[in-house]
Parts: sequence; structure tokens; C-alpha cells
Amino acid sequence: MGYQQVMESSQIELYRTSKGQAYQCNLTNRIFLEFGGIITAFKVHNFINFKRLIDGINIIDKLYDLSDEADFDIINAPNSNQTFTLHLCDLIHLRELLSGAKFALYVNSFLNEVLGEYEVV
Repeated sequence: MGYQQVMESSQIELYRTSKGQAYQCNLTNRIFLEFGGIITAFKVHNFINFKRLIDGINIIDKLYDLSDEADFDIINAPNSNQTFTLHLCDLIHLRELLSGAKFALYVNSFLNEVLGEYEVV
């Protein structure tokens, strides 16, 4: 089995939208986020911190703020040199992607806890 096949078989898709996808890699214990043409790798705690950072942006205030600065946000991913420039719509799409991925992680964790070593088919 080649290196590419091993990498692909170790990647599990967590969540996908029309704007991006999130998947986990069992070899590296990282979560990969593909959004806006950028692929960013996170350790699980960094992924959760990034989600908190994105969720902490007040969308309602941005909608009512007419200044140019409110049109977009520049977000640095934790422990990464990736920078996201997000307009309001991008921010909403990214929130959806992160929420879906976090929920999938929660469900996977719960199933592993309940089922133990059994494999879900």
C-alpha cells in the first residue's frame, strides 16, 4: 500500500458543506479544515479554541455597524501561520462548518465511549 493510500485511508470526513470540509487524520491526530481554498491542520484543543474564537464574533453587531471595518474580520488560526480574511457571509459559512465538525467529533467520541472496541459498520 502506497503512502497516498495510507494517508487517504486514515482520513475520516467529519462534516462537509458547499464551502468547505473538515476531516480528521488518525495518523497525525489532527483535524484538517478546508475553507476558502486554505487547508489548516489543528490539534483538537486548537480546533476547539478556533471555534470559540469564531463563535465569539458578534454577527448582529456587524450587521448594524456601517463602518468599513465591520465588513470583514482577519482571524489568525491558533498555533498556525494561517490567516483567514472573512466577510460576513464567509463567517456564517465557517461557523456552520465548525459547528458540524465539532458535533461529529462529539458523536464519534460518545460512540467510542459507549461501544468501546466495537467497530461501527
